[in-house]
Amino acid sequence: MPHLAPLSWMFATLMFWLTLLFFASSIWWAQSPSFPTSNSSLLSSSFSQWNW
Repeated sequence: MPHLAPLSWMFATLMFWLTLLFFASSIWWAQSPSFPTSNSSLLSSSFSQWNW
């Protein structure tokens, strides 16, 4: 079925880039464990203190 070949190649490339981005982001988050927690706690505390 030649009409399904480009779609399969596109799907394979998309899955490859998605897995690559997922592993890169997980490795980047694992290398900086204090960065997301401190930022999220600071943001949540500042936003909770603001009375809109």
